[in-house]
Amino acid sequence: MKQKGKQFKLRIEKLVHGGKGLGRLNGKAVFVPHVAPGDLIIAEETARKNSYSEARLVKILERGKGRVKPKCPYFGKCGGCDWQHLKYSEQVKAKKQIVEENLQKIGRIKKPNVDEVIPSPSPWNYRNRAQIKVKAGKVGFFAKNSHFVIDIDRCPLLKEDIEDIFPKLKELLNLLPTQPSEFHVYSSGKDEVLLKIVYQGRFKRFELPLEKVREVLKVNLVGYGIYKTGKEGYPERIEFFGRDFTYEPVGKFKFRVSADSFFQVNRFQVGNLIEKVARVAMEHQYMLAGDLYCGVGTLTIPVGRYVHRAFGVESNFWAVSDALYNKDINGLRNVQFFCRETEEALKIIRDYSPDLVIVDPPRSGLNDRIIKTLASLPRLKKIVYVSCEPSTLARDVATFHHYGINMERAKVLDMFPQTYHVETIAILRKVR
Repeated sequence: MKQKGKQFKLRIEKLVHGGKGLGRLNGKAVFVPHVAPGDLIIAEETARKNSYSEARLVKILERGKGRVKPKCPYFGKCGGCDWQHLKYSEQVKAKKQIVEENLQKIGRIKKPNVDEVIPSPSPWNYRNRAQIKVKAGKVGFFAKNSHFVIDIDRCPLLKEDIEDIFPKLKELLNLLPTQPSEFHVYSSGKDEVLLKIVYQGRFKRFELPLEKVREVLKVNLVGYGIYKTGKEGYPERIEFFGRDFTYEPVGKFKFRVSADSFFQVNRFQVGNLIEKVARVAMEHQYMLAGDLYCGVGTLTIPVGRYVHRAFGVESNFWAVSDALYNKDINGLRNVQFFCRETEEALKIIRDYSPDLVIVDPPRSGLNDRIIKTLASLPRLKKIVYVSCEPSTLARDVATFHHYGINMERAKVLDMFPQTYHVETIAILRKVR
């Protein structure tokens, strides 16, 4: 039988990166999930460290002003959301504060200039894609910090056409000879759906007519593929049925996105991201813009309209194929794309020597070699750093400063309502 930890009263001061609330007991920090600033709670200690403790919420004695009733019945069990119990305005306020604190503490900027906060036009039904877990007949998402699958029927974060796809995926399971580990679902702005059926280990091959899968899922399915998890954890295509791409219209732009490419997850914020990054390109007459981690050209192509020439570098073959197609359908002849891994990408950056650089790296951020290469570019004037992880952004900002590149300003773009995750656009300028 698990022994209970000690219980105590705690006033929650604020929210911190990771989604938990911070309170103090005898001056020592205590972190508690599913709380709101201003809450007075009874907490139970679950883990004790030298400088802080972890605790769980036992009872709310006084409710903070930002508290609301969660919309989803699975909130608190499913690990997908952190902040459904908070007013959306409170979530956005907390994200700005978290970005500022990271830039202060890790980035070593005394007064970071976060000059704009852009909330999502809708905090619900914004996600165009999901990686849905399957285990022992259950279809849903992992519980927080575990591999236990929470069986769900609906997710209010997903686009309207796919928010209730979970029971239909269970029906599809009955037609498959081997149970997959995941379903990856993507629905475009035109409501065209792509499906990946992902297996780990051995499985029996099958061929289901596309029409049959579409009939079961009751969505506008244009194609589905069978995949196996590869050595590095990424799904590798075995076979695909139907069309393996769709189109994303974003304002005056149109992007082809393949099943194995990446596109921004918040359908309401892609246009805002493009507009804010392209605006930097309009501030000066740049000769050459280089875009690292360019994907399907989501930022390279809009930026290409305002600079003399532009190029994008990406390691994903499918994404580069899409990017090359996208430059043509958007009528841009001054843009090039390269399919290269990091080492070769750095050589291209050095050889081309752009005066404007855009980077949109994974959560792990940039390494010192990349930062040093960018800082050494003789013609470099500005870097636009798009980040989905405030702590690695702040770390990289501090490293850039060491090499003579300072952060001018930053914008908080909320790509992920109901979660603690946040997108930041940081504009950095070379000073020496």
